[in-house]
Amino acid sequence: MKLITILIIIAVVLVLWLIHDYKKDKKNPNLIETYHEKGLSDQDITIFRQTMRDAKAQIKTWESAVKHDSELQIIENVTGGLKSAKKLFQLIVKHPKMALTNHDFLYKQLPTMVELTETYDNVKSVDRLDQDLKIESQKVIRKLSEKIAKTYELELSDDIEKIKNEVENG
Repeated sequence: MKLITILIIIAVVLVLWLIHDYKKDKKNPNLIETYHEKGLSDQDITIFRQTMRDAKAQIKTWESAVKHDSELQIIENVTGGLKSAKKLFQLIVKHPKMALTNHDFLYKQLPTMVELTETYDNVKSVDRLDQDLKIESQKVIRKLSEKIAKTYELELSDDIEKIKNEVENG
């Protein structure tokens, strides 16, 4: 009797998990159509959506680290890297081909920032006596944050240049 109850519970949990997973991966037909219009194949869209899901998770992890650490908040206030990462993410979602020109941001900078903030948190919590390591970690995080902000700035300046050329040339 207990075995049947356990099997029923497992089956219910499995069904609920499948329903939840299906809802999570439900595709927005308008967005898919837009991506097709922009020249992406179904396979490109699948890869793009997974890349953007990963990027979103990384940005959220970075944001959480900033929210919970006053020194990381200071770095963010000075560099604006996290804010720039969010805006760059939004641009890439709207213009998926931008993922090609921003592959460093998506595949190197964001994962590295998550790794750096996690390492920084470990250094802070484990070795409170080694201030030099903590300060060095902050410097590296700040430098990468500045680089991400600069990446976003360059994307904006490219867009402004394109609009300027369109206005001047007709």
